[in-house]
Amino acid sequence: MPATPTNDATGNAAFHSLAQRISEQEMPAFGPTLHELLHATDADEASGQQVAEVILRDPGLTSRVLRAANAAHLGLTGDSRVVTVSRAVVVLGLNPIRSLCISALAVETLAGASRYAHRVEQALGRALHAAVQVRALALRQQRSRESAERLFVEALLGSIGEIALWCFGESYAERLDQQLQLGRDPEQAEHEVLGASLHKLSRELLHDWRLDALQADSPEVTLGHRLSRAAQQGWDNAPARALTRQVANLLRQDEALTQRQLADNAREAAVLAQALGVAPHAIPGAVQAPLPEPEPSLPEPDLAQQLRALTELASVASSRRELPLLLEACLEGMHRAVGIDRVAFCLLNPARDRLLARIVLGIEADALRGALDLPWDAAREAALRAQPVLRDDAAPTELAAITERTGAQACLFAAFVLEGNLIGMFYADRAPSARPLDDAVREGFRAFVSQAQLIARGLPRAARAG
Repeated sequence: MPATPTNDATGNAAFHSLAQRISEQEMPAFGPTLHELLHATDADEASGQQVAEVILRDPGLTSRVLRAANAAHLGLTGDSRVVTVSRAVVVLGLNPIRSLCISALAVETLAGASRYAHRVEQALGRALHAAVQVRALALRQQRSRESAERLFVEALLGSIGEIALWCFGESYAERLDQQLQLGRDPEQAEHEVLGASLHKLSRELLHDWRLDALQADSPEVTLGHRLSRAAQQGWDNAPARALTRQVANLLRQDEALTQRQLADNAREAAVLAQALGVAPHAIPGAVQAPLPEPEPSLPEPDLAQQLRALTELASVASSRRELPLLLEACLEGMHRAVGIDRVAFCLLNPARDRLLARIVLGIEADALRGALDLPWDAAREAALRAQPVLRDDAAPTELAAITERTGAQACLFAAFVLEGNLIGMFYADRAPSARPLDDAVREGFRAFVSQAQLIARGLPRAARAG
């Protein structure tokens, strides 16, 4: 691939080749996952469970989303701290959680992905700053929350071309870096090296990912990006003051008040950037407030987190389609707070002759999902009903086939019964780490099962069906 376009035709071909390589080869997970997230939140029958499932497949994404959900700018601090993705979806709503997911996904995929990590972080910081400014401007213009969040996403992804170039642009990134170090104007340098702007590269990538709806070139987004660049030198430089006056005129308010609001937005963006794991160098007013640490690779028991998660269960499910969120939140609590490697909720099929894994979380979740596909009969149902919680070493022979399938030396079972009918079964083990299932773990598992079952029984009859 030539490093420098020699004419318009060559430059155009090279530019499209770069965009195609990034979208198809270098970032295989980002586009499809992003598309799935947007589909889950844009569908007419948008489901919190669908969104939670997308997030929970990726432990890194889960950790970043929870850290961001608890950042100070969302007001979820202290005793109100959210510890499960399912609860975050309920508390924040689908549109804000989508914005957080897309922000976290961009950071997880791109931050620190190349030798130009400092430029990647600067670009991510500016993008997050622009997105927060755009959302705040939309809300102050009395736009709907949904519209404001869509503008947030549009602003964030409007910089995806710049971020991707620094990660995967190879010789193009090297040449652009050289030009910028010489003090060249960024837009001129982009056209000289690429034959087009980085904004155009963003549009190409979004088109390749079938996300054209997120490139509307809204004037608010353009203004947000200009603000984020101008503010890098502080709010008192001439370009920043001119943009502040422009915003003040849009909002029909005092310029001094507008500058305070813009500075507050910048601090909010810095908190969000830090929560997502980005050093917010490009954001004025960057803060270094302590934030919750990411979840370790092996979940450890945490009694305080167990109590918070158990409390959260009570406010997760309020309608028929939210019952899966209750079960998902229950499994999250078992995994993250009780410290169980992998957990599952299995559902009986309508014919009641087969048990199938419906929700699976934790380490080696895919393997567990495949193992928990079992024939079912009255003998196994009677054995499971006999005790509220069973350890495999004390379980009757009717259930022995389950541990043979999962390969666990020790595991926990629990029936899920509503109005006398066995609906399904909870399963948990520590097979991946080979850690023992001690009494504390067993009691934590029992507490979550009991709480979920108690809440489910209290739901209106229509809410439990299906």
